[in-house]
Amino acid sequence: MAERKVHDIGWATLWRVLAVAVFAAAIYFAKEAVIALLFAIVVSSALDGPVVRLNEKFKIPRLLAAALIFSLAFVLIGLLIYIVLPIAVIELTSLANQFTGTTAGTFLNSFSSVADIVTNEFSIVTLGQISDIIFRGTLPVAQTIGNIVGGIAFGVSVLIISFYLTLTQDGVGRFLKAVLPDSVEDSVLKVYYRSKTKIGRWFQAQLLLSLVVGLLVSGGLWILGVRYALVIGLLAAVLEIMPVVGPIFSGAVGTLIALSTSLSLGLYTLLLFVFIQQIENNLLVPLFMKRAVDIHPVVALFSIMAGLQLLGVAGMIISVPLAVVVQDVIEERVEKKKAMREKA
Repeated sequence: MAERKVHDIGWATLWRVLAVAVFAAAIYFAKEAVIALLFAIVVSSALDGPVVRLNEKFKIPRLLAAALIFSLAFVLIGLLIYIVLPIAVIELTSLANQFTGTTAGTFLNSFSSVADIVTNEFSIVTLGQISDIIFRGTLPVAQTIGNIVGGIAFGVSVLIISFYLTLTQDGVGRFLKAVLPDSVEDSVLKVYYRSKTKIGRWFQAQLLLSLVVGLLVSGGLWILGVRYALVIGLLAAVLEIMPVVGPIFSGAVGTLIALSTSLSLGLYTLLLFVFIQQIENNLLVPLFMKRAVDIHPVVALFSIMAGLQLLGVAGMIISVPLAVVVQDVIEERVEKKKAMREKA
């Protein structure tokens, strides 16, 4: 009798392991959809605050408030693509010409045809253009076009999902209640509600910090007369998500490009990046991040690098919110253990 019970437990455990393996495989093969959903939850958490303020302070219906916030987001993204992207691609193409005959030049030159398409008033890419690119043997360009289209589709899908999550009061919480099993629902919701405010504030603060730093770098380099000022500014804005390392890397790239023109311009560029770094550390970070997440820079950097390596740019962006969730879970367990020891 006892032996039969042991076998029953063994089979039950085996089925659980198999179910977990199947679930993990499903998550892996649908990882793009999962990333889009996680990204949408982060965006929804960030935009939920402004929507709530419009709804409660100005008595604007939640549907209209959400529509206003997301319309503004679409307009800003559209302006960014229409105004900044063509100039950035032209500068990137020019930068590639400086590395002709090198590995970097081969990689950067793969964007040449894309530059022609993007800068020609955003003309529609026809099947003839695509087939011409492929039959000429420039497959990397076709892949680049596919990546651009896929990236735009990914961004639009994230905004649509986040809009529906923000549309109703506690949309993400309701979604989690609908999909989570009862055994873990309370625990997951508790972690989500604890992390929601931190994630939203981090996303808002990070966007503002990247925008201001990018503008300062581009504007400063343009005043100094450094080539590719816009590309370097965009690089600084993107790398701003990486604490300590990101600003150093973007500063090194800008200084090296300036040094290729003259030694004095390189020194002025270095001083500019040092000045911007001081403004960032002493003014911008305390101003934007004072209410954001309190996460150790090493943990944030490790999370970003792991997310970038595993899931690309989207993984890099959602890595910090996931690290916040993990940190909250660990802190909760530590608090429980501390309370149990005090009772004992």
